[in-house]
Amino acid sequence: MANKGEREFSQSVDNALRLLGCFADREECGISELSRELGISKASVARIVAALERRHFLMQNPDTGRYRLGVGLMFFGSLVRERSELARALSPIMHAVAEKYQSTTHLAVFSGSEVLIIAKVSAGPFVYMSSRVGGSLYPHCTSTGKCLLAFMEPESARRCLETLQFEALTPRTITDMPSLLEELRLTRERGYAIDDGEYHEGLYCIGCPVLDSGGHAIAAISVSGRREALEPLQKEIFSDVTRALSEFRF
Repeated sequence: MANKGEREFSQSVDNALRLLGCFADREECGISELSRELGISKASVARIVAALERRHFLMQNPDTGRYRLGVGLMFFGSLVRERSELARALSPIMHAVAEKYQSTTHLAVFSGSEVLIIAKVSAGPFVYMSSRVGGSLYPHCTSTGKCLLAFMEPESARRCLETLQFEALTPRTITDMPSLLEELRLTRERGYAIDDGEYHEGLYCIGCPVLDSGGHAIAAISVSGRREALEPLQKEIFSDVTRALSEFRF
């Protein structure tokens, strides 16, 4: 059973989301109006509004003193749109590769310090069930994560590496920075990343970068399946994905 602190936190989050929902059908709202609609005190509404304003999710109209949605939500909205468009554009490649190699393909991007799955396609008898769209992965022990770190813009990679927590998920997981940096060097050298049972025992993954015009990774496509099936074909898989991606301009 949740303790009092957990219940209060959950209620605060719920109230903040309900408050944002009040702006769905109106441009501006005041504190008193929000208090009446949500059924909570003006003081509570004011605290929530202040927190959302600090994060730029709300902004105050200086002429009316009322609040409207802020530019912070535009940023997240643009991320959702960009990632949805990317997943839709690369869906044919993911389906073709999954079918050819009877595997599971993922499309992933960096979100904060985690790797976020934005698309997944499975084919054949071996289906990687534990992954899901919207789920997050560790960067240091997945082919998508290592691929993104190896090929992303160097300053962004440095910031990500500074926040890494080397949790060991299997006996094969990389658990120190020197080993990871060497793995990233090898990834850049061969052009693709490998996860050989580092995230999930028995799972073999090949991660291929989706590069922008500057040669930096904006996403990664992985092909996952049984080691005995995919390891002998890793170069062929990389070639297929790279050839298909060459038709796109990001």
